[in-house]
Amino acid sequence: MRAISTVVRKTASVPRSAVDFRSLRRGVLVDADEWGSASLEGRIRMRAHAVALQARDVPVACGTTAAALHGLPLVGVADDRVHVVSSAANPAKSRGDIVRHHVPLPPEDIDSVDGLLVTSIARTVFDVIRMLRIEGAVACMDAALRAVSWSDGTRTVDEASSAALRSEIRRRVLAAPGSRGIRTARIAIELADPRSQLPGESISRVRMWQLALPAPTRQIRVRTPNGDTFPDFAWPALRRFGEFDGAVKLSDPRYTKGRTVDEILADQSRRRADIEAATGWTGMHWGWPHIQDESTFGRTLRAQGASRSLVSIPAGFSSSLT
Repeated sequence: MRAISTVVRKTASVPRSAVDFRSLRRGVLVDADEWGSASLEGRIRMRAHAVALQARDVPVACGTTAAALHGLPLVGVADDRVHVVSSAANPAKSRGDIVRHHVPLPPEDIDSVDGLLVTSIARTVFDVIRMLRIEGAVACMDAALRAVSWSDGTRTVDEASSAALRSEIRRRVLAAPGSRGIRTARIAIELADPRSQLPGESISRVRMWQLALPAPTRQIRVRTPNGDTFPDFAWPALRRFGEFDGAVKLSDPRYTKGRTVDEILADQSRRRADIEAATGWTGMHWGWPHIQDESTFGRTLRAQGASRSLVSIPAGFSSSLT
């Protein structure tokens, strides 16, 4: 995405001849191509900047808006309205694309991202994981821990930073017993893993937990003739490994690196073959359609040779946690 100042602009600053802009809100335009190709999180960020452009008082973004600005995924969210905390004595009401929340917000819970005021990452995660289903809550927690502790260069986790953020969010949860969504939040805190790179990996781990699978080893190094590689999930004692193949790996420039879809799929197949040859393990793979619920995920693994006793679905189990 280009610099936000060129994507979201006041109407008066855009030449009348410009045909690649559309109205985002009264008095603000947005680049039509950027809007059309943006994810939900991207659209929320654009709306947040549009609101800030016209605000008399600098708003503090909160909830899902703050999460999007912090770069956290919003699995299961459809609302792209801008959520802000209002501290005015006579605050305006929620209206149109703005939702105003009248809640206490101490100074230490306020941060700045991309020139906008937002709730801190700990406060944001605490707010968001209590409103999402377990899949979205874990994806949000994973991404937050990854943001403060993961190093792409060394492929390692700063355990102290990860533990500090987890502890701070846990403290907030323990201080709010009985609140809506608090049980889901407690589970998400314990399941969270900063080694998850994509929401699909996070949801895969939720399905593994629901099916009572052994906890996988994450990002284990496997040396192959074509270089080191790191499968998403591995069970060395069971001689199995697993890979989540998300659509983002076929379209996002961070992963495609100039390759065509056919080239990416061929590379994925070679990579799995390399891992199997180097380790003697059997590979399994799945995508978004296979992690929609625990039953489908279990059948997907069994279809690839996982033993029925290993992947069993507890009778009467439900993934609906609130």
